Amino acid sequence: MVPEAGPRPRRARQLIPAGLPRRGELIAVGGIVIVLVHLVLAPLTLVLALAGAGVSKVSRWRLWWLLGPAAAGLIWVLAEGPGSALADFAAGPAAALRDLGRGGHVWRPLMALDAERGSLAEQFPVALIIAAAEAALIGWLDWLHTDEWAVPPPRPGLVAAARRSLAARRIQAGAVLTRDGCALGVERSTGAVAELRWAQALPGTLIVGASAQPVTVAGLQVVHAALRRRKPLIVLDPGGDGAIARAVAAACDATGAPLLSFAAPVPARSVIHSATAGVDIVATERTGTAADLARVIGERSAALVPAGHAELAARACASLTSLAADLGRIGADGDALVWVPRAELLPVQALAPLLRDAATGGLGILIGTTSPAAAAELAGLVGTVVSCRLADRGIAATLSALIGTPSTAPATAATLAVPSAAPVRGPGPRMPASTLLALGDGEFVLAARSPRHRLIALGRLVPARLPSGARQTQEDDDRVALADRRRVAADVPDYPGRTA
Repeated sequence: MVPEAGPRPRRARQLIPAGLPRRGELIAVGGIVIVLVHLVLAPLTLVLALAGAGVSKVSRWRLWWLLGPAAAGLIWVLAEGPGSALADFAAGPAAALRDLGRGGHVWRPLMALDAERGSLAEQFPVALIIAAAEAALIGWLDWLHTDEWAVPPPRPGLVAAARRSLAARRIQAGAVLTRDGCALGVERSTGAVAELRWAQALPGTLIVGASAQPVTVAGLQVVHAALRRRKPLIVLDPGGDGAIARAVAAACDATGAPLLSFAAPVPARSVIHSATAGVDIVATERTGTAADLARVIGERSAALVPAGHAELAARACASLTSLAADLGRIGADGDALVWVPRAELLPVQALAPLLRDAATGGLGILIGTTSPAAAAELAGLVGTVVSCRLADRGIAATLSALIGTPSTAPATAATLAVPSAAPVRGPGPRMPASTLLALGDGEFVLAARSPRHRLIALGRLVPARLPSGARQTQEDDDRVALADRRRVAADVPDYPGRTA
């Protein structure tokens, strides 16, 4: 994933220019005047505003939480009547101004609070609304005056927890499709759905981790979503893994997608031949030519392609590259997903041309690997990296550099190719290597660079269930087939399968 030029992180901005003469004195005088005006005219508003700003700073909640106090104040005002509430709020400042006008408290402004002490409770509804707005303004100014990478991340609250629980349940129930892509899980901080967008997956996606289980589960999640979206699916199976073949067959069965195998037949339990399930697996001895794969694209079906050794892998990748070139030449969008679940078993020389040319024909390449060496070679060739828990410091440092450093433009291929290059000065990277190494089981980080930079700093993988009503066991299929034969035999007297 050689980063390309993109929008740089926001730098701190000052409303009062930094080069203004006596800037510090002006800010101090302005702050004192604001505090004194509040003490004299609206002390309750000052107390509530400072309380709201303090809670926002300590809790790191998003400023949206201030809508709660503002809404409570608005409801209170409407209940009392807007005219009456505003009159009560203005009564205290008016009394204080009258006292100041008589000269009784000109040099002792704090004593003006005595004039308002009896009306503070009546000022509360309007003061709550104004204080929420002022606390939001204080929080926004603090955000504006701080570099983007120095802003502490928001702390999840009850709303985020509820949202996270709801999103996880929806995904577990099978809601893997989002408006723009596939739901991998949920974001820890916000509770939002953590999605891999199809546009960002098109330049190639690498899923890497120390354990094969989360890498395969994440890949199957994308495969499930692609089949639900009726995308053509091509699985480049390097090791002839029976578990992957069965999982793909089950996903095709659940979504009603035909599955074509260019290898030896998959295990008997995964061969679906029920007409009611709407799934057919056709097994041949071919290795999958460009014409065969074009048939998969045209029929929007799924296919298993073998790649058990280097020569076969190179041939399969060449066929896919040729297919992508043909689609690009005629201006057709294949809108397909190519899944390579175990990229460490394939030579990078075979995958590199495919990753370079697949996007021209609309083929999104999804690569999974647990090998640090393979991940280091492939990470610079893809547009999106999904990192699960890592155990190798070298690949963690490589991915951290690819994600980029906030103070500068993203690292270039030249700098990444020299491991001993001097470290980048300034703030640390957006995703330090230590964070990638500290990920827990089921946690992941998603970093995309195209068509725009996007980072999910911490997500939790939520596997989706396949629709249970669409799957049948081999015994169910045999029972249905036997019933079909008996029904036909009853109608046709000379049917060979008729029984006494």
